[in-house]
Amino acid sequence: MRVVVLALTLALVASQHINLAPEFAASKTYIYKYEALLLGGLPVEGLARAGMKVSSKVLISAVAQNTYLLKLADPEIFEYSGVWPKDPFVPATKLTSALASQLLIPIKFEYANGVVGKVFAPAGVSATVLNVHRGILNILQLNLKKTQNVYELQEAGAQGVCKTQYIISEDVKAERIVVTKSKDLTNCQERIIKDLGLAYLETLQAKSLTGAATYSYIMKPSATGALITEATVRELHQVTPVAEMGGVAQMEAKQSLTFLEIKKTPIVPITADYVARGSLFYEFATEILQSPIQLLKISNAQAQIVEILHHLVANNVAKVHEDAPLKFIQLIQVFRVASLENIEAIWTQFRARPEYRRWILDTIPLVGTPNALQLIKDKFLAEDISIPETVTILLAAVHMVPADLEIIRLVNILALHPKIQINPVLREIAMLGYGTMISKYCAAVPTCPAELLKPIHELAAEAISKADIAEITLLVKALGNAGHPASLKPIMKILPGFGSAAAALPIRVQVDAILALRTIAKKEPRLIQPLALQLFVDKALHPELRMVAAVVLFETKPTVALVSTIASVLKKETSMQIVSFVYSYIRSLTRSTVPDYATVAAASNVAIKILSPKLDRLSYRYSKAIHLDIYKSPVMAGAVGTAFIINDGATILPRAVVAKTRAYLAGAAADVLEFGVRTEGIQEALLKTRVLEDLENDRITKMKRVMKAIAEWKALPTSQPLASVYVKFFGQEIAFANIDKAIVDQAVQLATSADAKTVLKDALRTLQTGITAQAAKPLLAAEIRRIFPTAVGVPMELSLYSAAVAAATIKVKSTITPPLSEPLNAAELLKADIQLEAEATPSISMHTFAVMGVNTAFLQAAVMATAKAVTVLPAKLAARADIPKLNFKIEALPVVTPEHIADIRVETLAIARNIEDLAAERITPMVPDVAAQRVSAEYSLSQSADVSSEVQPQLKANAPIHKTLCVPAALLGIKGCFEFTSSNAAFIRNVPLLNLLGQHAALVAVKPADGPAIERLEVEVQVGPKAAERLLKEINIIDEQSAEGRTIVSKLKKILEPTLRNSSSSFSSLLSSSLFGVSSLLSSSSSSSSSSSSRMSKTSFKDYPFKKFHKNQHLVSQGISAQKLRSSGSSASSFEAIYQQNKFLGNGVAPAVVVLFRAVRADQKLLGYQAAAYLDKANYRLQTIISALAETDNWKMCADGVLLSKHKVMGKIAWGAECQEYATILKAEAGLLGASPAARLELEWVKIPKIVTTYATRLAKYIPEVALVAGVTVNKAKNSEKEIELTVAIPTERTVDVIVKLPAMTLSKLALPLPIALPIGADAVIQAVPEDNILDKLHFLYAEATSAQCSLVQKKLTTFNNRKYTIEMPLSCYQVLAQDCTPELKFMVLLKKDQITEQNHINVKIADMDVDLYLTDSDVLVKVNGVEVPISNLPYQHPSVPVQIRQKAQGLSLHAPSLGLQEVYFGKDTWRVNVVDWMKGQTCGLCGKADGEIRQEYSTPSGYQTKSSISFAHSWTLPAENCRDNTQCRLKLESVKLEKELIGQDSKCYSVEPVLRCLPGCVPVKTMPVTVGFHCLPSDSISRSVDLSNISQKSVDLRETVEAHMACQCNADCA
Repeated sequence: MRVVVLALTLALVASQHINLAPEFAASKTYIYKYEALLLGGLPVEGLARAGMKVSSKVLISAVAQNTYLLKLADPEIFEYSGVWPKDPFVPATKLTSALASQLLIPIKFEYANGVVGKVFAPAGVSATVLNVHRGILNILQLNLKKTQNVYELQEAGAQGVCKTQYIISEDVKAERIVVTKSKDLTNCQERIIKDLGLAYLETLQAKSLTGAATYSYIMKPSATGALITEATVRELHQVTPVAEMGGVAQMEAKQSLTFLEIKKTPIVPITADYVARGSLFYEFATEILQSPIQLLKISNAQAQIVEILHHLVANNVAKVHEDAPLKFIQLIQVFRVASLENIEAIWTQFRARPEYRRWILDTIPLVGTPNALQLIKDKFLAEDISIPETVTILLAAVHMVPADLEIIRLVNILALHPKIQINPVLREIAMLGYGTMISKYCAAVPTCPAELLKPIHELAAEAISKADIAEITLLVKALGNAGHPASLKPIMKILPGFGSAAAALPIRVQVDAILALRTIAKKEPRLIQPLALQLFVDKALHPELRMVAAVVLFETKPTVALVSTIASVLKKETSMQIVSFVYSYIRSLTRSTVPDYATVAAASNVAIKILSPKLDRLSYRYSKAIHLDIYKSPVMAGAVGTAFIINDGATILPRAVVAKTRAYLAGAAADVLEFGVRTEGIQEALLKTRVLEDLENDRITKMKRVMKAIAEWKALPTSQPLASVYVKFFGQEIAFANIDKAIVDQAVQLATSADAKTVLKDALRTLQTGITAQAAKPLLAAEIRRIFPTAVGVPMELSLYSAAVAAATIKVKSTITPPLSEPLNAAELLKADIQLEAEATPSISMHTFAVMGVNTAFLQAAVMATAKAVTVLPAKLAARADIPKLNFKIEALPVVTPEHIADIRVETLAIARNIEDLAAERITPMVPDVAAQRVSAEYSLSQSADVSSEVQPQLKANAPIHKTLCVPAALLGIKGCFEFTSSNAAFIRNVPLLNLLGQHAALVAVKPADGPAIERLEVEVQVGPKAAERLLKEINIIDEQSAEGRTIVSKLKKILEPTLRNSSSSFSSLLSSSLFGVSSLLSSSSSSSSSSSSRMSKTSFKDYPFKKFHKNQHLVSQGISAQKLRSSGSSASSFEAIYQQNKFLGNGVAPAVVVLFRAVRADQKLLGYQAAAYLDKANYRLQTIISALAETDNWKMCADGVLLSKHKVMGKIAWGAECQEYATILKAEAGLLGASPAARLELEWVKIPKIVTTYATRLAKYIPEVALVAGVTVNKAKNSEKEIELTVAIPTERTVDVIVKLPAMTLSKLALPLPIALPIGADAVIQAVPEDNILDKLHFLYAEATSAQCSLVQKKLTTFNNRKYTIEMPLSCYQVLAQDCTPELKFMVLLKKDQITEQNHINVKIADMDVDLYLTDSDVLVKVNGVEVPISNLPYQHPSVPVQIRQKAQGLSLHAPSLGLQEVYFGKDTWRVNVVDWMKGQTCGLCGKADGEIRQEYSTPSGYQTKSSISFAHSWTLPAENCRDNTQCRLKLESVKLEKELIGQDSKCYSVEPVLRCLPGCVPVKTMPVTVGFHCLPSDSISRSVDLSNISQKSVDLRETVEAHMACQCNADCA
């Protein structure tokens, strides 16, 4: 019966449309019991946690329709810092009492249909207290639907508008409705969150912070509305700094609201104005200004700042105070709450006191408030702070100050102020900083308005209209820092192909514009992709621009389709620079493992299969992109290193280099550091001569007259001598500099000015009187904070702070004898005795804090990890340079060291404190102390043998680890001790996070060693005739043939024989084969070498063994004379013969150099080492003896080396007691491997220490694996057991073969490419070095190695780019072989074939010279400006220009490297032209551009790319003007006409490429076919005359073969 009644009742209720929305009826007061708890820590029982709890009664009553009052009754606040769950919450009585006046004030709120509207409260209720009320109202927020039981929506709450899922169920028996809702706090349409210091970070998909909340309601339905009888909330935030399996930290919030009763007594509001205080959304209060690592009660900000300043200044003088970083953070915090008037007053008080002024100026940029920035602006404009101080402050401020609209306004005013504008450095920092501020603001507010960039856009438009290069560069970089999509249009105005202004701008500006797109690409990749792709595929652009566009394209994380498109473009690309660059980038990306490049890596693996693997062979001369990364998923950490090497001329010095590092940690990524360097033109500016400026007019006129003859010749643009550098930090460019000739000239002028000499003189005078300086420098290395509300209405904060303070005391004093004269002459320093004493005590204290928990102005409850490090490294040095006596000495003097030179401590704590009772702060270690056995182990290197065999004790669970390791250094008189103590929570579970919890300490101490005290350490070098006087111990070498020597050897035998019984050779053989033994070992060395050579012939990678040079044969064609060679015999016997003449050079000659390293002991006994070097110039022998100074120590190292010939050197090293324990033999020689020049290095050992053989054997096991990765061939072999042999052969100028023979294997790497060409000719002979000075020789060899060579052998011409083609030369006409193709026209090399003799003739136009090189009766002759120079007068040197002509081999050679021509060689059968490295890419002619672009080799004077080598060669012919021309050339270049029928209509076609034809009145006597391209026009559309002036610019419609005239015969009609 009851069931029937209940069913009827429910049916009746349903018919009345039950309202599920909570209702609070009028004239009633609903009373609830409320409890909220917030707890943070690790979800492991037994570890400490920190938190808080609020309990109270909640009274709710209606005051009007949809308006209600909410009041707390009997509120209580509790703190928690203890071991969970056994420790209780502790009442915060004083805090409750202090806040009671606010907590008991009723608040108003709008509430309709379960949705909370506006919130009202008197002004006396703080935002923090009001947020607690919001936490209660958040429970009442219910969006209940009548027609659905399960649904989801974006619901507003205290944390923002987040995705919420509802489940509504009905319990009929209990007459109640159960509502469950869950919120995904990581999926919010609008999240209430405040990030500080995170603007530069990118969040990855693997989020390290997740959060969710569940709400459960039990409601009693009624017709008018439901009554909430019980509500519970559980919210969980999980932090995973490493992968979840590595451990997580949690912040848990719980709420419960339980209905108690209904009263009819209404709530009475207070008599105050209730003002609107927003909605349910959390309101940030003073927690933004409140540091989470300490709670300060700030009552008088100005007085507290002064107090902290006094502490910092007084306690960081001689050395840094260990708590200085914490005090520095306190100073920043108090400055943040100070008013502008307070800060002004402090500045006025201390600005004249340098020690206080420095602390204030270091702190102000880190405060980050508008008041602090206003002070910087005001003081700079008032000139209270200097330019260097302003630079430092601005650099720190723009990156540490949080961005908001007020801050941006102040920075804008400062950046555009005239005082900033007139200083280039300040303007650069301010404008770049303005862009950075906008970027930081837009990172926090994605809808940031484009109007913020309006000032930069207007300045950019003005600069573009004026073509102001410097201004455009600065503004483009500022736009790049901002990274706003609205900047795309202004940037596009200076992009090639998009804006008309680009054509007038240098390439470097266009590069900056393209690179500026990268920051926009991070936000809008789809917006940048089509733009970057269009730039990349535009073949009309400079290769560097296209390579930079490719970099931007890959920054957008392209899809598989897009990367495949790039690969398809590369297959048809003609620029090898671009091919090499993009291919290497794709190849390196295939190996990427970082999460945000996963899709790009997959796409690159697809694209790489489209491209040819032959591209891997491209050498470093081409542009390269390198991408290396490492990422460890378990710890969610990794790093990326990227380098872009851009080169457009295949030169040794790249055109541009960009390097970037990127870091990954805890699910976030950031571009940490990037720097770029451009060297465009700098090499040329340094190496080319300036003499040409005096000859400019006449020289240029002559060369232009020649080039005028070539139709449509176009000069390449001159590269402006320029070097530039930029630096980016966290993706923001902080500084850049462009260095041009004017800046260099100014620097040189300043360095050589009288002011510079005055500065040097003042510095020397100050040094002599003595300098004492004390300085302290603070640094806030990191301030990263994330603050977000919890369901309780109390904010949760995750933060990382790192601060450091460095202090140092420095004392320096010098003495110069004799005193320097007036005026100062720097050369006097080279004749003076200079003494310098320096003492320094640098110290650093660094604190790092990681915090998770509650941070408000009233209460803090958090878990905190702290790391503190303090280091003190005192040092005292004395140095002396007695230059006239060639004596140099450095002394390390004793200093007082602290107990520990390094003290590092890490601990994790649970902390609870409130502002009303700071003395009752509660701190609990997160890992509770457990009584455990203390395990310690002391180690000493002096007992290393015992330590290695010692069994380590097993540690008990949670047993503290304590280890001490001391390393003695007897020679230094000290011992270093390392002490480590650790107690962690790994006994619970061995995961990374639990290993970090606990307490850890590492201490480093330096203590005096046992034994006599060391007074000082000395390092002394004596050069010259007085070296022997510095020897502290007499050097004696054993002569086994003397009676004394035999006695010593006998004694050594007794000492050493027991240790040598297990060795492979007997003691007697060891002695006989030692460095100073008989020659049996030498002969065995020789025989083993020959036998190894014979074995190589069987298993060689070449078919021939190493062939030694004969004793009278030389690698260098000009070298040592024959009488200086050694007598005949093997190398070993020659060495022994030289040695036997004088076993110890010290018996006959004084040492050339003596080096002493010793410790001066208190007992005056010798301790240390001395080295003496003896030189036997007659025999080219060097002997070095290193011996111990201790009286009882007979350890020596004896090294003997002899240059046996120009191509062979041999040396031996023995060491141990009297140089008799160990010995090795070294031999290096040059020879041939087949026909290739080669060098061989042999290392043979007689006996070496066992530890060496042990580790070498272990290492050898890994060689095959490493060799496989490196592409090295490994073959098993039975080579000599005690020998390693390295052979390097040079088959070509740019490749080497490397063969390494180990005892058990042979390694080889053939055709290994070299970055430079070696100066070795085709006859396997190293080219002669004409210079005499050693520096000139090195410069010459470098120039030869890096130069580009063009040569002709018979009719086969090899271009600068090493491309070969057959050349058929027209008779009697000059062709441009090679020339400087810039407007400077530094040189020109012409070639012609004589019509009668058909011999080659070369003409070189350089400086004011016309040099003719030609053959007569098989002799090579030379004319300079038409005057023959006799061979007997060579070498010929130009009187004012560095041009030299000399004999070489069978011909003549012209050298002018400072003018771009390394060499022009003209011989009987061949010629070659070498241009210097900095001319690469700037030449043209038959030899090409020397730019490495082999696919673009056939470039005609007009720039047209022809496909025919014949047409290309003919285009560089200098045509005759008429028959009266004094040359014998009678050819001209013209476009020929061809009549053809195309697509059904008659057409007239004209050759796009000029063809050689005879002059009018001449007939061809020699012709050849040539295939050229034709451009066709319909016959009926052509007028009588056709303009062929720009025919080379027309498209090619067809290709046909026509006749080219090669020689002509003229009649009288030729005019």
